Amino acid sequence: MIKTLIIYATKYGCTADCASYLKTKLQGDVTLVDLNKATEQVELDKFDTIIIGGSIYVGKASRKLREFCENNIESLTKKKIGIFLCCALTEQANEFLSTNFPAKLLSSAKTTKIFGSEARLDKMKFIDKTVVKAVTKGDFSKFKISYDIINEFAQELK
Repeated sequence: MIKTLIIYATKYGCTADCASYLKTKLQGDVTLVDLNKATEQVELDKFDTIIIGGSIYVGKASRKLREFCENNIESLTKKKIGIFLCCALTEQANEFLSTNFPAKLLSSAKTTKIFGSEARLDKMKFIDKTVVKAVTKGDFSKFKISYDIINEFAQELK
């Protein structure tokens, strides 16, 4: 049986929701791990496929996610890899991927996608809410999760 790990870092829950939805679209044994809640080291050698996901705030993915990728680059590049980001600025997707993930990891990934995002203003800290409102000028129309793209991602990993 195929064993898949979806390891992610979420700030306000959008990435966790996307990871949970993605899990329903994958075959085999799928394990979800939130790096912000993980209490022990994940044994990567137990998995055939590893999916890495995170959100982008002010151009950056979570420090924990970036460090996880850098610290495990050798193990990760020996696996079937998929990488996804949750962000509203899809036109900057390639820039966000290249500035937040090692080039060696990106080149070994079977697929990379931007799943979109949601503006969860009710959960945001004041500074994040202020930045989001300033950047979007109050237009939250770009903030949508694309379930079609998540489905494509799952198909491309098969």
